[in-house]
Amino acid sequence: MKVIAVVLTYNRSSLLKKCIDSINKQTYQPDLTIVIDNASTDETKDWLQNQPILSYHLDQNVGASGGFSECLKRGYEQGADWIWLMDDDTIPKPNALEQLMLQLLEISPFQEEVGFLSSSVLWTDGNLHAMNLTYHLEDRKKLEKLSFASHIDFPVIQFSTFVSILISAKAIEKVGLPLKEYFIWNDDIEYTKRIISNGLAGIAVKDSIAIHETPFNHFASVFTDMEVPSWKYAYGLRNELFTKRLQEGELIFWMTWIHRMFILPFRIILNRTNHRWLYTKLVWVSSLKALFFNPKIEMLLPKNANEKFFNQNLHQLN
Repeated sequence: MKVIAVVLTYNRSSLLKKCIDSINKQTYQPDLTIVIDNASTDETKDWLQNQPILSYHLDQNVGASGGFSECLKRGYEQGADWIWLMDDDTIPKPNALEQLMLQLLEISPFQEEVGFLSSSVLWTDGNLHAMNLTYHLEDRKKLEKLSFASHIDFPVIQFSTFVSILISAKAIEKVGLPLKEYFIWNDDIEYTKRIISNGLAGIAVKDSIAIHETPFNHFASVFTDMEVPSWKYAYGLRNELFTKRLQEGELIFWMTWIHRMFILPFRIILNRTNHRWLYTKLVWVSSLKALFFNPKIEMLLPKNANEKFFNQNLHQLN
């Protein structure tokens, strides 16, 4: 079984060094470590050139979504069976990967039915990270699609984030890559929900622990947020609506859209003490953009596709 760690980085060389150091100290070592540099302009590129790891420097910043899409694509092309994915501000505990692999070993008879395993994510103070919480999947209809869930009692979850997540190559073959057009926010939610909706389970592994070294530990909210740059909401709100359209259907999409256009602005006015117009405008603009937003899923060739092609042509030559 080939396990490849893939890290996405952008202009955070000090955090990247800590992340790579934590990967190098894992009690279970990945077969290969890859870094995707999202067009950094700091010392990242020069530092990576002197490290014994495989790295790719993108010509332009394609956002976190485009970067994570590239991460999975590169890991898959390197022949990974499982890809351990994370951002550069993810600092996994020394046994984080070992715990993920132990969970894989425990479910070995049902590995083909599992799409991803998710670590527990803490902030720097040891509390759970509000941005990376996972929730048990309790929807009966969705559970019925997961043959794994009927076999064994493990914490099957609704979705995960790209902060220390182990993704199966089989899942990538089945559902394609993350939607790079999202640019930032909700790409991981959409992608892991897509994996689950295609019949592959996601499992929380509480003993696999990673620290998410963000400046703040909070859940983004249009009612209270002051820390997160507002431009991220333009992408995040649009992406969240499109994810609802994909996963929950047109009725839920339109109900949410109407709520955002006509009710959410009043809630913003009532709850915020400042920047009311800014966040109201972000809600309206992102909702309108969601109407015409239609990104396409990029699929990858199965691992053995090139081998089959070669064998077919060899047979014709003979």
